[in-house]
Amino acid sequence: MNTSPASTKPSSGQTEETESTILLVEDEPVVREVTRAVLEHAGYRVLECNGPEEALRVGSEHRGHIGLLLSDVVMPGMNGPELALQLQSLQPGLITVFMSGYAESFVLRKVMHGGMTNYIQKPFTINVLLSRVAAALRTRAEVSEAALCLSAR
Repeated sequence: MNTSPASTKPSSGQTEETESTILLVEDEPVVREVTRAVLEHAGYRVLECNGPEEALRVGSEHRGHIGLLLSDVVMPGMNGPELALQLQSLQPGLITVFMSGYAESFVLRKVMHGGMTNYIQKPFTINVLLSRVAAALRTRAEVSEAALCLSAR
């Protein structure tokens, strides 16, 4: 697991979204390594995990806030949606983006039917990855801001 901050620091013009910590869970080493490198190059801090068990350990031990879970859907031991539910109890407000190479997966159909639209079909381009991650983090920031406004009333 790589928990080091990104080697490319966000410039002063970048938003807080690109300073977010992303928990990346992918059991395919090459996909995980390339995805981590792309995200770090874009300025994100990445906690890299090779599967659900490691992700649950990292999620419970990590002292800071995790802004986004980027998880494969189909993995040994536990699928991505099950992992997301467990991690949300450890990291309230955690936003998830799922990725899958199995367009016809039963689990994927359940995720899409359940209204979870943060999804990337593998293989994906760098632009698709970065735009979906940024959009998910923006949504999270907007929800958090709205919650603060309501609590101030």
